[in-house]
Amino acid sequence: MNLALPISDYPLISYGDYEPASEVGEKLTRKLALEKNYLKGSASDWLPTVDAAFRSLRDECQEDGWDGPGSSAISNQAIVITEKVVRGLFRILPTGLPAPDIMPEADGEICLRWVVDAEQELSLSIGVHGKINFAGQFGRQGGIHGWQPLDTTSPTALDRSLQEITKYVARLFPSVSRRPA
Repeated sequence: MNLALPISDYPLISYGDYEPASEVGEKLTRKLALEKNYLKGSASDWLPTVDAAFRSLRDECQEDGWDGPGSSAISNQAIVITEKVVRGLFRILPTGLPAPDIMPEADGEICLRWVVDAEQELSLSIGVHGKINFAGQFGRQGGIHGWQPLDTTSPTALDRSLQEITKYVARLFPSVSRRPA
Protein backbone atom coordinates (compact mmCIF):
# COMPACT_ATOMS: atom_id res chain seq x y z
CA MET A 1 0.00 0.00 0.00
CA ASN A 2 1.27 3.49 -0.80
CA LEU A 3 0.75 6.31 1.65
CA ALA A 4 0.14 9.66 -0.01
CA LEU A 5 -0.53 12.83 1.94
CA PRO A 6 -1.54 16.30 0.75
CA ILE A 7 0.99 18.78 2.14
CA SER A 8 -0.16 22.42 1.78
CA ASP A 9 1.41 23.75 -1.44
CA TYR A 10 3.06 20.46 -2.36
CA PRO A 11 1.56 17.69 -4.47
CA LEU A 12 0.85 14.32 -2.94
CA ILE A 13 3.97 12.73 -1.50
CA SER A 14 4.26 8.94 -1.68
CA TYR A 15 6.04 6.77 0.88
CA GLY A 16 6.36 3.56 -1.10
CA ASP A 17 5.12 0.31 0.32
CA TYR A 18 5.49 1.23 3.99
CA GLU A 19 2.29 0.37 5.79
CA PRO A 20 2.13 1.33 9.47
CA ALA A 21 0.79 -1.43 11.67
CA SER A 22 -0.51 0.84 14.42
CA GLU A 23 -1.98 4.24 15.07
CA VAL A 24 1.40 5.43 16.41
CA GLY A 25 3.11 4.28 13.21
CA GLU A 26 0.48 6.11 11.14
CA LYS A 27 0.99 9.28 13.20
CA LEU A 28 4.75 9.06 12.82
CA THR A 29 4.48 8.55 9.06
CA ARG A 30 2.34 11.70 8.80
CA LYS A 31 4.85 13.69 10.89
CA LEU A 32 7.74 12.48 8.75
CA ALA A 33 5.84 13.44 5.59
CA LEU A 34 5.36 16.96 6.92
CA GLU A 35 8.99 17.24 8.03
CA LYS A 36 10.25 15.98 4.68
CA ASN A 37 8.80 19.07 3.04
CA TYR A 38 10.16 21.56 5.58
CA LEU A 39 12.66 23.70 3.65
CA LYS A 40 11.98 21.64 0.50
CA GLY A 41 14.24 22.80 -2.27
CA SER A 42 16.85 23.98 0.20
CA ALA A 43 18.98 20.86 0.41
CA SER A 44 21.94 22.75 1.80
CA ASP A 45 19.84 23.28 4.90
CA TRP A 46 18.49 19.78 5.59
CA LEU A 47 19.83 19.39 9.10
CA PRO A 48 16.81 21.13 10.75
CA THR A 49 14.56 18.69 8.89
CA VAL A 50 16.43 15.60 10.01
CA ASP A 51 16.76 16.95 13.57
CA ALA A 52 12.96 17.15 13.69
CA ALA A 53 12.71 13.57 12.39
CA PHE A 54 15.06 12.35 15.15
CA ARG A 55 12.94 14.14 17.77
CA SER A 56 9.92 12.26 16.42
CA LEU A 57 11.79 8.95 16.66
CA ARG A 58 12.64 9.70 20.28
CA ASP A 59 9.05 10.70 21.06
CA GLU A 60 7.26 7.90 19.24
CA CYS A 61 9.45 4.81 18.84
CA GLN A 62 11.46 4.14 21.98
CA GLU A 63 9.16 1.46 23.36
CA ASP A 64 8.64 -2.07 22.06
CA GLY A 65 5.39 -2.35 20.09
CA TRP A 66 5.54 1.20 18.70
CA ASP A 67 4.49 -0.16 15.29
CA GLY A 68 2.35 -3.03 16.48
CA PRO A 69 3.10 -6.35 18.14
CA GLY A 70 6.64 -7.57 17.60
CA SER A 71 8.17 -4.22 16.68
CA SER A 72 11.36 -3.43 18.58
CA ALA A 73 12.06 -0.12 20.25
CA ILE A 74 14.40 2.26 18.48
CA SER A 75 17.11 2.68 21.11
CA ASN A 76 18.66 6.02 21.93
CA GLN A 77 22.01 4.47 20.94
CA ALA A 78 20.65 3.67 17.44
CA ILE A 79 19.37 7.25 17.13
CA VAL A 80 22.71 8.73 18.24
CA ILE A 81 24.66 6.55 15.78
CA THR A 82 22.27 7.44 12.93
CA GLU A 83 22.52 11.15 13.80
CA LYS A 84 26.32 10.87 13.52
CA VAL A 85 25.96 9.15 10.15
CA VAL A 86 23.56 11.83 8.85
CA ARG A 87 25.86 14.64 10.00
CA GLY A 88 28.84 12.84 8.44
CA LEU A 89 26.98 12.40 5.15
CA PHE A 90 25.89 16.04 5.18
CA ARG A 91 29.51 17.06 5.72
CA ILE A 92 30.93 15.03 2.82
CA LEU A 93 28.11 14.69 0.26
CA PRO A 94 27.83 17.06 -2.69
CA THR A 95 26.00 20.33 -2.05
CA GLY A 96 22.41 20.34 -3.25
CA LEU A 97 21.44 16.74 -2.52
CA PRO A 98 17.99 16.28 -1.02
CA ALA A 99 17.67 15.14 2.56
CA PRO A 100 17.09 11.43 3.03
CA ASP A 101 13.77 10.11 4.27
CA ILE A 102 14.35 8.93 7.83
CA MET A 103 12.15 6.00 8.81
CA PRO A 104 12.08 3.76 11.85
CA GLU A 105 12.17 0.04 11.15
CA ALA A 106 10.27 -2.56 13.14
CA ASP A 107 13.54 -4.40 13.93
CA GLY A 108 14.87 -1.41 15.93
CA GLU A 109 17.05 0.02 13.17
CA ILE A 110 16.68 3.31 11.31
CA CYS A 111 16.47 3.61 7.53
CA LEU A 112 17.89 6.51 5.53
CA ARG A 113 16.42 6.48 2.04
CA TRP A 114 16.85 8.55 -1.10
CA VAL A 115 14.39 7.96 -3.96
CA VAL A 116 14.72 9.49 -7.41
CA ASP A 117 12.05 7.38 -9.11
CA ALA A 118 10.76 3.78 -9.18
CA GLU A 119 14.06 2.55 -10.66
CA GLN A 120 16.57 4.65 -8.71
CA GLU A 121 16.84 4.58 -4.94
CA LEU A 122 19.22 3.84 -2.10
CA SER A 123 18.39 2.64 1.41
CA LEU A 124 20.75 2.50 4.37
CA SER A 125 19.80 0.60 7.51
CA ILE A 126 21.61 1.64 10.68
CA GLY A 127 21.46 0.06 14.12
CA VAL A 128 23.75 -0.55 17.07
CA HIS A 129 25.71 -3.40 15.44
CA GLY A 130 28.55 -1.27 14.00
CA LYS A 131 27.68 -1.51 10.32
CA ILE A 132 25.49 -0.01 7.62
CA ASN A 133 23.39 -2.43 5.60
CA PHE A 134 22.55 -0.97 2.20
CA ALA A 135 20.65 -1.72 -0.99
CA GLY A 136 20.34 0.41 -4.09
CA GLN A 137 18.95 0.44 -7.60
CA PHE A 138 20.50 2.67 -10.24
CA GLY A 139 18.22 2.15 -13.23
CA ARG A 140 20.00 0.54 -16.18
CA GLN A 141 23.29 0.67 -14.27
CA GLY A 142 22.10 -2.17 -12.02
CA GLY A 143 21.94 -2.47 -8.29
CA ILE A 144 24.02 -3.07 -5.21
CA HIS A 145 23.52 -4.49 -1.76
CA GLY A 146 25.78 -5.31 1.13
CA TRP A 147 27.11 -3.93 4.33
CA GLN A 148 29.81 -1.49 5.31
CA PRO A 149 31.67 -1.37 8.64
CA LEU A 150 30.89 1.82 10.56
CA ASP A 151 33.45 3.57 12.78
CA THR A 152 31.97 6.44 14.80
CA THR A 153 34.96 6.90 17.14
CA SER A 154 35.95 10.21 15.49
CA PRO A 155 34.76 12.43 12.64
CA THR A 156 37.75 11.35 10.54
CA ALA A 157 37.06 7.66 11.11
CA LEU A 158 33.38 8.19 10.35
CA ASP A 159 34.18 10.04 7.11
CA ARG A 160 36.45 7.15 6.04
CA SER A 161 33.77 4.57 6.75
CA LEU A 162 31.17 6.58 4.78
CA GLN A 163 33.27 7.11 1.63
CA GLU A 164 31.84 4.13 -0.27
CA ILE A 165 28.28 5.00 0.77
CA THR A 166 28.68 8.60 -0.47
CA LYS A 167 29.61 7.27 -3.92
CA TYR A 168 26.31 5.37 -4.05
CA VAL A 169 24.28 8.40 -2.94
CA ALA A 170 26.06 10.61 -5.49
CA ARG A 171 25.25 8.08 -8.26
CA LEU A 172 21.56 8.85 -7.74
CA PHE A 173 22.15 12.58 -8.33
CA PRO A 174 24.95 12.86 -10.93
CA SER A 175 24.21 16.48 -11.89
CA VAL A 176 24.58 17.84 -8.35
CA SER A 177 27.73 19.90 -7.82
CA ARG A 178 30.51 18.85 -5.47
CA ARG A 179 31.19 20.63 -2.18
CA PRO A 180 34.27 22.78 -2.25
CA ALA A 181 37.23 21.10 -0.54
